[in-house]
This record gives sequence, structure tokens and C-alpha cells, in this order.
Amino acid sequence: MKFSYCKTCLFPNTKPDIYFNKDGICDSCLSAQKKHGFLKSINWDKRKKEFEKIIKLTKTQSKSSYNCIVPVSGGKDSTWQTYAMKEIQNMKPLAVTFDQFDQTEQGKYNLDVLKSIGVDHIHFTINPKIVKNLVKKGFEIVGDPYWINHVGMFTVPFHFACKFKISLIIYGENPIFEYGGPEKDKNNFILDKKWRQQFGGMRGMREEDVLGDKINSDDLRMLTFPSKEEIKKNKVQAIFYGHFFKWEPKEHTEFVKKLGWKLLQRPQEGSWSKAENIDMQFIDIRERIKFLKYGYGRATDQLNIAIRAKQIKREEALKIASEIDGKVKEENVRDFCNYLNISETHYQGIVDSFVNHELFLKDNNGNWRLKFDRK
Repeated sequence: MKFSYCKTCLFPNTKPDIYFNKDGICDSCLSAQKKHGFLKSINWDKRKKEFEKIIKLTKTQSKSSYNCIVPVSGGKDSTWQTYAMKEIQNMKPLAVTFDQFDQTEQGKYNLDVLKSIGVDHIHFTINPKIVKNLVKKGFEIVGDPYWINHVGMFTVPFHFACKFKISLIIYGENPIFEYGGPEKDKNNFILDKKWRQQFGGMRGMREEDVLGDKINSDDLRMLTFPSKEEIKKNKVQAIFYGHFFKWEPKEHTEFVKKLGWKLLQRPQEGSWSKAENIDMQFIDIRERIKFLKYGYGRATDQLNIAIRAKQIKREEALKIASEIDGKVKEENVRDFCNYLNISETHYQGIVDSFVNHELFLKDNNGNWRLKFDRK
């Protein structure tokens, strides 16, 4: 395998669904150049008018006390989305949270910032025994303890939309546009079951794949999409806000800080940003596995956004990523093992099973090292 990096950001060609042009520039960077107007720019005025038509139609047809749902985690972006829909778009949003199994105290604090916005809020929690079982399956089968969260953050809002007859669900950025993926999906602004299956963090594992071992279909009712008939009956559609308006995470951060939202004092292990993954204690474990699979981790994701927005030079970002990508906090490993009732030996065996041996080899100290210099 020929291993290479994007010429303008830090993404390697091992990232799933990434495409490089003839000049060695990845599709995420090309999208950003369009977004920021460095290439042929996106017609944001036209997209804004398209969004206004959707909002007008939704308000006219609404038969509920609410006319949209905003899925919220308590992060900077979903907090800002909630404010934007209520105060800028003059909508009546219902905030819906799928419970984070490892939510930190600061994550809980930031989620409470919703109170200052003044919206109704549903915080939905699945049976903790089922959650623990699915966290374990996600970790062991696809290397992602947050598999259940990827599922629930998309299905649960659809269930409440059908229950309360709310026709519009507002998600944030389109990750295919922002982080890379098939060209034909970059301008898609609709999120549905098909999109979730392909791009929603399922890692190839479907809901039916986890049945058995004390999990039955009733346990997964809220983790599966409502039927096509139910969605059609209630005219529910989910769209990406970031398709219609330029997605600016740094601006979102500065705005929600004025509402009382707080940054981390220092980034999570393996991360660069103090403004992301604040609510997730074990995010470094997932990102460690991603690093060993693909040769990059969460710090690279975050630094790439800053590179594309001209907030940091690639050379400086490369130095930072090389130092912190894939790092994991030992205390988190112990807590994670205690949560799942597994040994650290079993944990390490699972992590090692996802290592891409074309990219990594063990050094004399038994640590996994990239075979290639990051450049």
C-alpha cells in the first residue's frame, strides 16, 4: 500500500471515504476552499433562501406545540443550533438529548446551558444494562464504544418527531462535506435511514447484528428507525443546518461562551481542542483505536479544521498532531475496564486486534509506532 498525506491538511489516504485529486489535495480541503470562497464559492444566499422556504412551509403545516426538533449533546455546536433555531429562525424547538453513557460533570454543566436559551428539553435514557451491553459490543466488534450513541442520536429524535407530530429535525454540519466522503453526497442535505447506515458511524454493524446475548428487539425499539409509513404519515424530515449556512465551529464556541458554556481547562488526551468532546470521558479510547486503524486520531481531525480556516499553519499542526494523536489517559482505561467489568489484559487484546499492520509495528518497548514519518 502506498501511504501518503494530503498536501494541505494532515489526512492520510487511509481515511475511509477520502479522495485525493491529481495535485494530492483531499476532498475535505477542496470542500473547505469552496466553503470559505477560496475556490468557486458556494452560493450561500441561494441556500439561505432555500432554508427559509423550508422554515416557512414547516411553520404553516405545523400541528404541534413545537415545529422542529434539535438533537443536542450539550456541545458547542448543538447548543448554538438550538439558539439559532429559536432566536434567529423564530422557531419553537424541542431539544432532544440521547443520554451519554460516560457523561462528564462539565458535560452535564454545559447541557444545562439550554435553560438559559429557554426551550423544552427531553433527555432520553435507555436501560443502563442494555447500554453497557451495547457499549461492550461496539468496543469488541467494531472498535467503537460509542456505537450506541451514533445509533441513538439519529433514531431517538425521529421517534419523538413522530410522537409529537413534528415534521422537521435540525442536525448540524454535513460530515461528508466537512470531513470528506463521496462527491455525490456532499451537497445532500437530507438525513434519513439510508444516510445513517452509510455515514452515521455504524461501522458496518446494524441493529439486528447485536440481537441475542440478553438483547431482544424490544430493547432496541428506540434504537431503530420508525417505520417508513410512520415517518411518511407525520411528514418527518431531517436536514443539515450546515448545508444552508457556513459552518463555523470557532464562532459557535465564542457565542455559546457568552451563554455560560465552558471550555475544558486542557484538551482531552489525544485531542487538541478545548471545545470538543467535553462530555465524553472515554473519547480517547475510541480515538486510540481509530489511530491504530487508520494512522490518525482526533487531534488530526481538529487541527485540519483549523488549517482549512487559515487559523494554523500545516507545519505547526503536523508537529502537534505527531506528539498527541492516539494518546490515551491510563486512568480512563482503568475506569473503562471497571465500567465493562473486563480486565486490562482483555482491553489491550481488543485494542491490538484493530491494529493496521501495514501502518504500525511494535518497537523494542512493545509500543505501536507508525512505520512512516508523518509529513
